[in-house]
Amino acid sequence: MEEISSRKNQHARFLRELLRDAQLRNEQGLFAVEGDHLCKEAARSIATAELFLYTKRAAEKYPETVGEMIRISETSLVITEELSEYISDTKSPQGLFAAVKMPCAAMPDDPRRIISLDGVQDPGNVGTIIRTAEALGIDGVVLLNGCADVFSPKALRASMGSALRMPVINAANAEELKEILSDFTIYAAMLDKNAKRLGGEKFPEKTAVVIGSEGGGVSEEVADICGEKLYIPIKKAESLNAAVAAAIILWEISR
Repeated sequence: MEEISSRKNQHARFLRELLRDAQLRNEQGLFAVEGDHLCKEAARSIATAELFLYTKRAAEKYPETVGEMIRISETSLVITEELSEYISDTKSPQGLFAAVKMPCAAMPDDPRRIISLDGVQDPGNVGTIIRTAEALGIDGVVLLNGCADVFSPKALRASMGSALRMPVINAANAEELKEILSDFTIYAAMLDKNAKRLGGEKFPEKTAVVIGSEGGGVSEEVADICGEKLYIPIKKAESLNAAVAAAIILWEISR
């Protein structure tokens, strides 16, 4: 198969833009995965891919992943190493890129544990929290406006593929969040004189926890619809990173 080398190639340009442009991802209902691990996860989790680009070196180094992606892709093309570097969002590209449809993983019929993120803007934190939620058996994730894009390259890498499998719902505002979690006891993770101490609370059968932004915490609008407040007892540090706080709380509520 002839290698594509031109930066003007429509497929190469599309994948490059898809890696960088959240608006394009939303308009097309597609997102880009890059590298051996995420392409492998996509091949296992998603039925079809719109487009797959790979280098000859990648085909030699990752034959299983390339074979799986070619099998599920509508269009598969070979590109040069130079073009791979142009498309890539990383410093050391592995030469594998795919455009896939955004997954629509459904919540379980009777979810018991949910985490919601309120304005968590760091994509690494968002991806890490989704990965932790899947690892601990959390049933789903609800994102409020202001959160980082789950399908951005950094969030996808941080999730290690969990974002392809976890049910993720977007809520426009606090009222919509309240409606989605209507039969849950909702805890806001925040420092408050009325907050309950993590470690001493017996959680209800249906529990949701809201983790706030890295700088401002849970917004007042969202805190108002939460029936309970929860804090993590810490000894010296002023606060915890959002992903670390989420991991500690999710461990407790999943026990």
